[in-house]
Amino acid sequence: MTKLVVKHHQPLRPWLLAGSAVLAVIVLVWAAFVYGEWRAGYDRLAAAGMQVTIAGLNENNTRLQQQITALQREREVDHAARSQVQQNLETVQGKVLNLQEELQFYKGIVSPSAGEEGIRVQSLKFTSGGAPRLYHYHLVLVQVRTREFRVSGSVDVKIYGAAEGKPLILEARNLAPKGSPPLTFAFQYFENLEGDAIFPDGFQPGRVEVTVLENGHDPVRQNFDWQSING
Repeated sequence: MTKLVVKHHQPLRPWLLAGSAVLAVIVLVWAAFVYGEWRAGYDRLAAAGMQVTIAGLNENNTRLQQQITALQREREVDHAARSQVQQNLETVQGKVLNLQEELQFYKGIVSPSAGEEGIRVQSLKFTSGGAPRLYHYHLVLVQVRTREFRVSGSVDVKIYGAAEGKPLILEARNLAPKGSPPLTFAFQYFENLEGDAIFPDGFQPGRVEVTVLENGHDPVRQNFDWQSING
């Protein structure tokens, strides 16, 4: 008698077995990875905390850099403001000095000191004329008398110095670039006289003598040290 054997057909079983094997391999690999991290002392939570700390430090660093930039800009603005204030102060001080000089000038005219009546040199200045050895001089004459009246005359300017170790006296009118007639004046209160002079090569000035020749009066001489009038 023949026996009939019934076998159940399971087509998915090989796939399930294969999938189980793959999953087992993945689990083993992950377990090995975690075990390796543990053996190496790696702490995932600590690493995550360090990442947060690093992010916070970067944020603080950015904020501090912005503060530094803002402070640098404020410093630049303050420096510019201080420079402007200093310039304004120097300008005002210069104006005050000029006003004081003018005040002294007019005081000398309207209130002459005892024994100073007559014509005198109020100021004398030699400045660079913009070329080697060229100088421009500015001379101010004033009349200081109890009763002012119109005066006239001429002025002689001599420069005392040395050249090549030898004393030398120069006439200002002979040093003019294109020649110059004698300095003359005619005024009641004060007058400005100007001229140019080219010094010889190697000439070292020491002092300047100004002689005022007022018509009908004796000459009046005044001497000025070169250092005090050059500038």
